[in-house]
Amino acid sequence: MNYEAKVMEVAYKILKKRDFKWDDEFSNNMKTDLLDMLLKYFTDIEHYEKCADIHSMLKQLEKMNENISKTNFTGSGIS
Repeated sequence: MNYEAKVMEVAYKILKKRDFKWDDEFSNNMKTDLLDMLLKYFTDIEHYEKCADIHSMLKQLEKMNENISKTNFTGSGIS
C-alpha cells in the first residue's frame, strides 16, 4: 500500500468537506505549507482538477490574510 498517496488523498478530502474549518493550532504558515505540499504532490501525479481546487484554497487563504492585516491597523490616525 502506498501510504503517501493515501495520506494525501485523505488530507485533500478533509480540506474539501463543506464544513471543514482549520483548527486554531494551525498557523497561516502551516496552512500554506500543507496546501503547497498537496499542490506539489497532485501536480506530480497530474491530478489537475485537485490542483485547481488547492490553488483556490491558497488564494482564499491569501485573501483572508490580506484582510486580517488590513484590519489590524490600530490607532485613530489623529495626531
